[in-house]
Amino acid sequence: MKKLTGLHIIFLMLWFPVLGQVSDSTAVDSSQVQVSNPDSLRTTPRDTTLQKKEKKPEPGQITPWIEHNTLGSTQITNDSLMRWQIWPNWGDYQAYRRDVISYRQGTNGRVDAFHINGYQPYEQRLEMEGLSLNNPITGLPNYNLIPHRKIGVATESFEGNYYSDIRLRDYYIIKPISYLNYDEASGAYRNLEFLVAQNFSEQTNLELSYWDRRGGGYYPNSNIEGSQVVGRVYHHLNDRFLIRGMYLRNQLNNDEPFGYNVGNPSTFPFDEFTSAPNSFNGNSEYTRWDLIGGIYHRKDTASAEDGGFELSITNNKKDLRFTGDTLGWELRAVGGNIFKEFIFNDLTIRGEIEAQNYSIENNSALSENSWNEVNGEASIGYQVITNLELYSKARFKKRSDGYSGHDLSIGVNSLISNKLRVNVSAASYSQIPTMQALYWQSKSYTGNVDLENESGISTAGSVDFNLIPGLTFGVSGRFKSSDKATFLNPDSSFSNSDKIEQLSGMVFGRFENHRFEIESSAALQQFRYENPESNLAGLNHQSQVLWLRNSAFVKGYVFDRAAYLKIGIKTLLSPLFYSARTYNTELSYWQGNSTYQELPPFFRLDGELSARVRGIMVVLRWENALDGLGQSGYFEAAGFPMPPRRLIVGIRAQFRN
Repeated sequence: MKKLTGLHIIFLMLWFPVLGQVSDSTAVDSSQVQVSNPDSLRTTPRDTTLQKKEKKPEPGQITPWIEHNTLGSTQITNDSLMRWQIWPNWGDYQAYRRDVISYRQGTNGRVDAFHINGYQPYEQRLEMEGLSLNNPITGLPNYNLIPHRKIGVATESFEGNYYSDIRLRDYYIIKPISYLNYDEASGAYRNLEFLVAQNFSEQTNLELSYWDRRGGGYYPNSNIEGSQVVGRVYHHLNDRFLIRGMYLRNQLNNDEPFGYNVGNPSTFPFDEFTSAPNSFNGNSEYTRWDLIGGIYHRKDTASAEDGGFELSITNNKKDLRFTGDTLGWELRAVGGNIFKEFIFNDLTIRGEIEAQNYSIENNSALSENSWNEVNGEASIGYQVITNLELYSKARFKKRSDGYSGHDLSIGVNSLISNKLRVNVSAASYSQIPTMQALYWQSKSYTGNVDLENESGISTAGSVDFNLIPGLTFGVSGRFKSSDKATFLNPDSSFSNSDKIEQLSGMVFGRFENHRFEIESSAALQQFRYENPESNLAGLNHQSQVLWLRNSAFVKGYVFDRAAYLKIGIKTLLSPLFYSARTYNTELSYWQGNSTYQELPPFFRLDGELSARVRGIMVVLRWENALDGLGQSGYFEAAGFPMPPRRLIVGIRAQFRN
């Protein structure tokens, strides 16, 4: 590990000769300067609100539909950037972000945990095309449900909670379009996806895709098999109104090892044959389907969407089988949502209200079989000057069992002269306990109907400074002070915690021009507990974590501009021992801590290559390439080893007939 730490330091030192050449290598148009986000993504506050003069389309032609980024949100990626990299699922994209500390179970298709700029899984609200992708019982987001290769735009906002909104890309080409995506690696890893989209006219598009995914095989009882089907249709009624519908179905059949018998993590065998799972025959079946449809409005062809009405139905079914017990639920949700946005010159006002009814179709571990929820949001934004926006939001939630909560925030989002981007928010919140924490009743765990709301304050922000064209430095972080968070008791029930303070931060430096991309970053999280000796500490109190990341890529045209190539490496160094979160499989719940020993320091290096030739792209990732050098393997989550060295080969093909 000392040798690997030395290599990491040497990588940092390589920055200096590069910076000495910056003035020569960054002679680019200043209008194209990248300000904050990685991989050449540049955003400005509410750039979609700029008013343009309406141009009437020619008869029979359609002006593409545009959706707003919500007030205070930041765009984090788009389809042009996603296609260049291999992501087994949307969770893996989060794991490689510079401001994220991840806790993965080592196999795609599982519910992993990601601390995004200090926001823990239970604080994350994940939405796609109007659908909430959080589990209604546990409250956790499931990043496996997202068809990530179809993402058009992904945005996020930091309030009392973390809110992520994903919109899929639309097609406005009369000719049929087909996509084929295939990834394969050692073990059981495989991803195969096929998409067909057809515009029957300028007004109407139909899209259908199928995704087969498999993983595991590196350790006993770790295989997963799953599929996803997506069907979408949208039709322009006229220049002002659009109707849109989507069917989404996800199915996963997973082996469930319930973690592994680790003992000392430094001596764990990391072997397919000698690693011992805590359950040799545990398995689960998960099926979820969603159907949503709506009608949407825009003021004119030069404006973005400003209103809509949606109806949706969702069915969640899970069966978990293990020695001594069988748990499961089938949950049906029916809901409606209506929203409207008004723009008066530089002032934007938006309101939204959503109602949902949840009902358990079969026997489950919940003592409550039916409940209703109403969610409301009101937001107001004022553009003081170009690229300087002030905003305020109020979110409210009311549940039929008598619990209610809120998330109130104010913030500023600005981009100053393409040099400095500032995004700061402050929030006060009250979060209601999950249905699981209140009403769970199984052989091993029980809920607590006397739980109170978690309440607190949260401040989050980021500052990115473009020192000279191509060279950006930035910092982001979050401070949170809370009381009465929901914790897991040693007696297998739930209870409220004492006061907690949390500080998370990230710093980075990034250099990019037409030939090179080089980045270094450090992410840190620290917790302070009012009662560190509490009997709740062993299962809930989290440790200090420090992660250091580096990446370096070379890119450009080759073979007389016949192909575009990008090749480089990414590294991750965790230099400290720390107690990590672990996944409680029986509860489908991420504990803050566990009885496992502390994770030792670890290092990871990935080599990546992507090449585009016309409509075909080849992507390679040699994951954990230094496996066996100074360490036998590594963990991100306690009890769940990560995969050994493997080469993932992927092909992206696009056909236009």
